[in-house]
Amino acid sequence: MSVLNIQAQPLTREAFAPYGTAICIPTDGTPDRPTDRFNFWPKLSLYQCDSGIFQIGVSTFFKRPFRTVNMERHFKTEEFMTPLTGPIVIVFCPNKQVDGKNQPDYQKAEAFLITEKQAVVVGKEVWHWTPMPLENETSIICSFAEDTQKYDLDVQSLPSGEVVQVVL
Repeated sequence: MSVLNIQAQPLTREAFAPYGTAICIPTDGTPDRPTDRFNFWPKLSLYQCDSGIFQIGVSTFFKRPFRTVNMERHFKTEEFMTPLTGPIVIVFCPNKQVDGKNQPDYQKAEAFLITEKQAVVVGKEVWHWTPMPLENETSIICSFAEDTQKYDLDVQSLPSGEVVQVVL
């Protein structure tokens, strides 16, 4: 077995840009709508799907080793994820061509630590794996095109014996 250890990094817009959009609570600048009751930044990100119909769901993840032997992607939708009850780590990697087909370039994998004050919009065709909670159980909001989990889910196994492991 070959284990590729990758360090989880804090989520920033710049670091996450190759995979989509990082959404963080603004700490500088002026909100589009400041009032004495709230500050409103209405357009931190937009996301799209081919059908124009999104579903919003909740997933609860259970603590497990911070490792994966698979990656997944979606062709027709971007995916919004934000943790509700605790921080999560998600692994992402770019595409590489193997025999004329796009495969996850797991040797260039990156992991991001995402807190309850952050979210990500994962781009179309971006390889990623399911969130890994830091606590025993963590729920997230996940939104993508309707029925993506049935009709737009491409899961690829890493080569036999290869493992991507996240180090906190």
